[in-house]
Amino acid sequence: MGKKCLFTFFKLGGRWPSDLSKVFEPHGIELKTNPLGRWYTEDELIKDLKDVDAVLAGGDRYTARVIESAQKLKIIARVGVGYDNVDLATATRRGIYVTWTPIPELARSVAEEAFALILSVLRRIPQLDRHVREGEYDVEGMASNVLEAYPLTIGIIGLGRTGVEVARRAKGFEMNILYYDIIRKQDLERECDIQYVTLEGLLKNSDIVTIHTPLTPETRGLIGEKEISLMKKGAIIVNTSRGQIIQEEPLYKALVEGKLGGAGLSVLSQEPPTPSSPFYKLGDKLPNVVLLPHIGSGRRTARAQTMQAAEDVISVLEGRQPKYVLNKELSGS
Repeated sequence: MGKKCLFTFFKLGGRWPSDLSKVFEPHGIELKTNPLGRWYTEDELIKDLKDVDAVLAGGDRYTARVIESAQKLKIIARVGVGYDNVDLATATRRGIYVTWTPIPELARSVAEEAFALILSVLRRIPQLDRHVREGEYDVEGMASNVLEAYPLTIGIIGLGRTGVEVARRAKGFEMNILYYDIIRKQDLERECDIQYVTLEGLLKNSDIVTIHTPLTPETRGLIGEKEISLMKKGAIIVNTSRGQIIQEEPLYKALVEGKLGGAGLSVLSQEPPTPSSPFYKLGDKLPNVVLLPHIGSGRRTARAQTMQAAEDVISVLEGRQPKYVLNKELSGS
């Protein structure tokens, strides 16, 4: 009997390569796709993983219960770099590889998205676009809301792959660059002309704070009321990492009260936001906030990520080591 791989993203085509099944066919792997138009629930995953050898995983939650039930599963290949939705310890104990796709294209794509948000908030691009579309053209009345990037100080929380790409782009805009990371990276300080500071120092001295750290128990709720109170009045915060890193009620309050000058968010604690979210159906409220759906990768990057994850699936199912393995205990490295 041939092997099977489940693709849990909503559909092939669009961002995700429609020819993915052809990648697997020469290796005798049947591709199953998600018919739901949404992420799987825990019970649905348990049902559909019953006879599956591999999964190309999206935002579904791979809990201990899900992993324990998947008796044939040999690899959970995350198409992305967040893996907070996978119980890594249980997968490791079961001997199931967990891989991710920290490819250079993704870091560049998310860094572009971060800068798109930064410039959109600074220059009020969505607001001004709507202003002109509605038949208005009050240049002087609107110009006082527009800020330039080049003299500002940007603070990068998390100097991983994406944080470095953000620093490189900030250097091109002639910005002053600060960073905070749990590991100091002096080689990158020289390369990118950036300064290491404490988290408190970054919050106090940055005009723009941009978040590029993974979601871990230590970073969950990292930015709350206390941290926001340290920030400059009128500062801007940008998050393209995970919504749960910022406590949203204090953030919303700071925006409403004018403590912060704006925010650019492509991730929220609830995706999509529900009525309990302060950012649900904002409408014309908070014009200094730019909200995007969680789309860090465009078509080219999504294809590259998917193909890399597929390569790791093929490697594992053919008895070889995957390239981007998270539970390194299984690979002996």
